Amino acid sequence: MPDTLIEEEEPIRPTVTDDPAAPAPAPGGDPAEAGPGERPPDERPPAAPPRPGPPRAAACLLAAIALLALLAGAALGVYFFFWRYEPTARRHIPGDANIVIRLETAELALFGPVRQHFLPLLDESPSGASRKARLEAATGLDFPSDLREIVVASTDATSWVALAGGRIPKDRFVAGMEKVARDEGWEGWRREGDLLIVDGTLTRPRAVIGQADDGTIVLGTDVEIVNAALPASDEWQRLDLPEQGPVTFALTSVAWSGAAGVVSSVLPRAGALFRRVDHASGALTLGAEPALAMRLAPASGEAAAALAADTQALLGSLKLALAVLPDVAGARDALEGAQALAQGDRVEIQTRWPYEGLDRACADLAQRVERAAP
Repeated sequence: MPDTLIEEEEPIRPTVTDDPAAPAPAPGGDPAEAGPGERPPDERPPAAPPRPGPPRAAACLLAAIALLALLAGAALGVYFFFWRYEPTARRHIPGDANIVIRLETAELALFGPVRQHFLPLLDESPSGASRKARLEAATGLDFPSDLREIVVASTDATSWVALAGGRIPKDRFVAGMEKVARDEGWEGWRREGDLLIVDGTLTRPRAVIGQADDGTIVLGTDVEIVNAALPASDEWQRLDLPEQGPVTFALTSVAWSGAAGVVSSVLPRAGALFRRVDHASGALTLGAEPALAMRLAPASGEAAAALAADTQALLGSLKLALAVLPDVAGARDALEGAQALAQGDRVEIQTRWPYEGLDRACADLAQRVERAAP
């Protein structure tokens, strides 16, 4: 029984509307009960800060490197598949050749006199341009851009052969030239087996054209030297022919002996000196100031120093002889400054070749080519 007649009322709970309701405890226990060093079960590890991207300069550098790599790959592809050329013409030098001259056509085309006098012959007139197009269509050869080298060789200074190598389609040149000659009515052109004969006189053809299995074009003065040049061989290695340079050449001991026999009656001193040379090679560099360099190998038993002294004396004598003769391609001025010196076991001959002389020679040769064209 209560102590009073009035029952005590339960206290009224205050109403709080401004405070948010406390969140319900997460299942798994009170965070306050977590032990030292333990992560409360509802607490996630803080997110790692975002990794900064590469700086703008580094991104540009990477893009530039990738672009350069792409361009280098494209350039290498063009070089290996379209522009690269493995020399083939020298492999068709006849085995008994004793005079060899090699022309690098790409470097020759950059020489002023060649550009001025020879390149206009290709398309200086509508008929010339149309003929060039017909030749290209028939043979597959885009002259002169597809040519890389021309090698001229002789076995006796009488029979000569010219070998043209480059990106030349195989098994098309002879048949293509025959077709153009037939379509245009060129007189004296006829086919004999794998060769195309250009008649000259009754006893000797003017030219013989063939093509080797590797595409090399063979143009010779007679059938025998063309047939000798068609098979490939390594005979060129014995000639010591320089492999680089716009114009390079080599002469064997047979060539020097032959030259000695020709000049001995006129220049006995020169004939005696030529017989003391075993072989020689050299190069003519072009440009604004062309220069000639030749290396003589003395014959067995000859000393380089003695041969150099006698060569220099002969050069002095030749200057006097050429003074009363017409100048050929600037040879007179070239002899004027020629120097012969002993270098080890070789004799080095060096001289400047006058640009004007080469220009006159190119102009004269271009006129001859134009007149001889069908």
